[in-house]
Amino acid sequence: MSSFDTGRGIIILEAAQWDVLERMLTGPAAERATYAEGALAGLEDLGVIDPYGPTEAARGVLAGLVAADARYVLRRLDPADAVSVRDLVIFLAAPRCTIARHDADGVHIYACDDIEVPHIALANDHLYPRPVIDDGPEEIFDTLASAARLADIEAAVRLMQVIGRNGPRASSFVCDAEAGRWTMVMRMRQDRDRDGFTLTGQMLTLGVRSMLYEIMEQPGPLTDPAGTPTNIPLRPVLGTEVWATISPRMWAMS
Repeated sequence: MSSFDTGRGIIILEAAQWDVLERMLTGPAAERATYAEGALAGLEDLGVIDPYGPTEAARGVLAGLVAADARYVLRRLDPADAVSVRDLVIFLAAPRCTIARHDADGVHIYACDDIEVPHIALANDHLYPRPVIDDGPEEIFDTLASAARLADIEAAVRLMQVIGRNGPRASSFVCDAEAGRWTMVMRMRQDRDRDGFTLTGQMLTLGVRSMLYEIMEQPGPLTDPAGTPTNIPLRPVLGTEVWATISPRMWAMS
């Protein structure tokens, strides 16, 4: 249920409401959602907007969204999680950022200081320590990468089960693939331009209990997750290496 806790500075919206609010405050001026659309979506009743824009109570929460020159987007797929696809969007500004975290009860929107962004991003990632035992394949399906980009958890589970059924039983990677003991995390840095946000950096990793891997995507249009797969490289990688790559992308100016 949608709500606005003004004391804690947390707005919880349905996905459709969040879409309207984001379109009211970002993007080309001629294409922005109107106050009437926001009111119809229930944002005025919640105390988030009034006829002049965000209410005084909401401005502090949404300041980063309005001022952001970039955003950091993280998507985590985990078949064992009650929310199997979680999206985290951090609108990067200084000194305050706006965070939109998709959860079971809606999109949680709140503000944080810019120096808090890395630990919030890390808490939603999958860079925890692993034994570092590489017994996975050297290649993976490009359709699996597409499933991550499209938030298609059903396709991702199906493709990992195919990998599991066809692999050597002695491999812990294969066992985890078939049993659903894996996670994928897509991270994207997007910088603001005149028309919105443009992708400027990305990294997709697949984690099992024993190892972390980078899925080496190829340039080009997305493949249909249900289509004929093509093999692409799967590179073993340490969490520290991933962090060194992605952490510079978590700041307003890079």
